[in-house]
Amino acid sequence: MKKREIEVLAPAGSMECLRAAVLNGADAVYLSGEMFGARAYAGNFKKEELCEAIDYAHIFGKKIFLTINTLVKETESRQLIEFLIPYYEQGLDAVIIQDPGVIRMVREHFPDLEIHASTQMTVTGVNSARLVKRMGAKRVVPARELSLEEIREIKEAAKMDIECFVHGALCYCYSGQCFMSSMLGGRSGNRGRCAGTCRLPFYGKDSGKNKYLLSLKDLCTIEQLPEILDHGVDSLKIEGRMKGARYVGEVTRIYRKYVDLYLSGKEYKVDPQDKKILMELFNRGGFTDGYYNRYHGRDMMSMERPDHQGILIGKIQSIKKGTLSFTSMEKIHKGDVLQIRTRDEENIELTSPSDWEKGDFVTLNGQKMKKLSVGMKIMRTRNMELVTRIDGILQQKKKEKLKGKVTLCPGRCAKLWIEDGEISVSAEGPVIEEAKKHGARADEVRRQLEKTGETHYEFQELEVELSGQAFVPGSVLKKLRREAFSRMDEEKTGRYRRQYRRMEPDTVQEDKPSKEREARFSVSLESLELLDTILNHPKVEDIYLPWRQLKQEADPEHIVRRVTETGRKCYLMLPQIARRQQIKELDQAKSWILSEKIDGLIIRNLEEYGWALEAGYGGEMILDYMMYAYNRKAVMEYKEYARGDVRMTYPEECSLEEMEELNLESADLLIYGYLPLMVSAQCVKENLHRCDGREQWMTIQDRYRKKFFVHSCCSDCVNEIYNGQPLWLGGEIEAVCRRLRPKAYRVHLTKETPKEAELVLKAAEEVWDGKDHAPVKDYTKGHFRRGAL
Repeated sequence: MKKREIEVLAPAGSMECLRAAVLNGADAVYLSGEMFGARAYAGNFKKEELCEAIDYAHIFGKKIFLTINTLVKETESRQLIEFLIPYYEQGLDAVIIQDPGVIRMVREHFPDLEIHASTQMTVTGVNSARLVKRMGAKRVVPARELSLEEIREIKEAAKMDIECFVHGALCYCYSGQCFMSSMLGGRSGNRGRCAGTCRLPFYGKDSGKNKYLLSLKDLCTIEQLPEILDHGVDSLKIEGRMKGARYVGEVTRIYRKYVDLYLSGKEYKVDPQDKKILMELFNRGGFTDGYYNRYHGRDMMSMERPDHQGILIGKIQSIKKGTLSFTSMEKIHKGDVLQIRTRDEENIELTSPSDWEKGDFVTLNGQKMKKLSVGMKIMRTRNMELVTRIDGILQQKKKEKLKGKVTLCPGRCAKLWIEDGEISVSAEGPVIEEAKKHGARADEVRRQLEKTGETHYEFQELEVELSGQAFVPGSVLKKLRREAFSRMDEEKTGRYRRQYRRMEPDTVQEDKPSKEREARFSVSLESLELLDTILNHPKVEDIYLPWRQLKQEADPEHIVRRVTETGRKCYLMLPQIARRQQIKELDQAKSWILSEKIDGLIIRNLEEYGWALEAGYGGEMILDYMMYAYNRKAVMEYKEYARGDVRMTYPEECSLEEMEELNLESADLLIYGYLPLMVSAQCVKENLHRCDGREQWMTIQDRYRKKFFVHSCCSDCVNEIYNGQPLWLGGEIEAVCRRLRPKAYRVHLTKETPKEAELVLKAAEEVWDGKDHAPVKDYTKGHFRRGAL
């Protein structure tokens, strides 16, 4: 028997799902209110429901975690505090947070409320885990792409609770780094409004049937649980706040079963039937065990179709006069939904009219027979027997077991004591009268009191103490039980109650206006091949060199000297994702990177920021736009830990008005660039063809033939998907100068040829002369005017 606390953490998008999770063994449930949750389109909880949910969980000794894991705009900051107050006072157990500014606000206003760092924070290593711990997080949910060894390192070095996903949908992009939904449709995944673009068709060269290039299979890890838990994971998280109660309840039941098996110390063996049940609940052409023991792979993908595929029950063997026949590979039940996928990707659904045994030769009336042919697969996407069984379980009511004692004595008040092993309460009734004829019997009293009905309790033991000939009406016992149970509810929930005390938050310090009369002209590079082109433009004052390419050069210091000898400032632009390999490479060059030879660092994730802070770096750091600062508190939080100057980059998902609210007069503003919409551990090139270790650009298209550029960054083994239109704000410079006054205008060069880069630089230089000659015909202003939901 293993003595260790392991939490099964289930999702809930409704009270029905919450009850299903608790009934089936969840230790904690995560859910969202009507605002600030990363699933804005889930059936989220209204205020009264959420308060009820908190009490319901606490009655059964469970916990409620509230997701406020979205980025919060400056104008929403006060609203956030008011939103949280009733749940804090009700006894909310923890909040799951993405935004560093929100962490700061929760720390200020609710200092005793537990903070969990969301997977949306993209914690990819020890440095970022330690940083969020400094911020106030007790628990961290690391990026889903991390290996078990990386997770163990975080556990041992940061000494935090570790929560990891074990079942459900996987995003293609590192969580918290996806801009595709917002750039394509104005619905930001960082704001809880992801449109699920990775589940839509994308076409690549020679993709054939593989039209869903960004769709991953769902995660399933019941077979890997012992290994996951042995690597220090404390909480097993089931994904699925968009799913219904059947899914939530049954998945929770199965994971509870195998956690208990692990803890029992008995042989760990997964029943194939349980794996099949999970497949029938939802799968996208099978499951993947995720990234725990692999970096990526084609077999993790579901590129032919992104929806539920059920399980195979047979293949069409014959087609005759409006019927089709096949030999059943599974038992089929009346009401089962069977699906056949045609060559033109249409789903034809049939409903079984009766029961069939495994091995039976089944004949069914078909539909659209001209589209069917022998050999086509028949999948079951709805198992009526499974649905009926789950529905039967969900109709049950969760009950806490109590021990009780009732005393009934003529001339004394009736009294009922109840206790659950931790809490003990009592209720007192009227004075018991002497019975004129026959007194109450103990078995009758017990039977009456054990009618607990719709309450949360049932008696495991009940002692009845009767004295003399007591007259005990049923109404007295009913009232006695109701009052005792009510007091038990109050005791169970009341100990979690808090009183919010309004306090003065930290004063927000605005950036000091730049002393320079004109903003600086900066250029950031993804390719060193364009360096010569940039050096030919004397107006360029700052150059951000890509560390990803620089580290591969035989003499990187020579390249830096080429920049600094021309009188320009030289910064190193660190990768968008940093894991063990990237941090090891930074460590190996630390003395040079952190020296005065480099004017500053472009920081693009918390792991790099944590690394620089722990190294004691005192130079200038420019936090790129994926270091989110949608509110002033976030800016304060970042700057609090730095020894040197910290400069922000204006957020790419904020409008002009929203950026203006931040008062960032010492900040970078991107005015040109193809911007990455996704960064992934998966590789489009490898999944379609094979890995040849050669960095290159590919083009993919969506269903509207809109182009996107895919960059295989083999030295870091990441895939970046770029918008097909570059950002260009040249025509907005007047508004920018008047209302934002950034310290630097930045041009970001990625896939441009030297000739194209020349046109971009000339167009950017002409902006200062009041001219707007866009360097390309097809461009976007991003969210500068429209903002993002």
